[in-house]
Amino acid sequence: MTLPSRLVPLVLSLAELLDRLKLPHAFGGALANNYWGVVRATQDIDLLILLPALRYQEVATAFADGGFSMRSEDDRPVAVEVALMRRQTQDRRMFALYDRDGIKVEVFVPVIPLQDEILKRAVRLPFEGRPIPVTTAEDLILLKMAFHRDKDLRDVRGILATQKGKLDTAYLLSWIGRMLEDRSSEELRQWMREYGAG
Repeated sequence: MTLPSRLVPLVLSLAELLDRLKLPHAFGGALANNYWGVVRATQDIDLLILLPALRYQEVATAFADGGFSMRSEDDRPVAVEVALMRRQTQDRRMFALYDRDGIKVEVFVPVIPLQDEILKRAVRLPFEGRPIPVTTAEDLILLKMAFHRDKDLRDVRGILATQKGKLDTAYLLSWIGRMLEDRSSEELRQWMREYGAG
């Protein structure tokens, strides 16, 4: 697992904090991609957390105590607060945290059925001597196809090539029709055939 050295302690501290709070979570984005596909650099962390409304204050306090801050609308560092977490989640389906060095952590909370599934299916993989929950290859493919940015599409092809013969194609196919637009659905089916994944 390759990750810029400045991100390593951040991942470890987040995993420890969320395990201590007993909140289901999964690391995604480039970190997960580096387990399943072609390694690429990243400057931030993507994290999916099951965060019940009743625990927002507890979690906000834990993040603040852990040295995290947020950013105001005019991009000034501000304390982690429940109202800002909720507002950002409503507006963008995620809220952003920043560690003491200004590294961004994009925290997503489940808003679509696939995200609930991601949390159930996350696998614990070794990271610097401890296991952390990571989004599966199949779920990462589906998310990246939904975002459909150039870098995401490169990642999808890298995962399909690297994980050839190891993917749960039945699972992928069951979700393709439910969550992807026709064009993206056909694109992924074509790539799966091309890479021998279904």
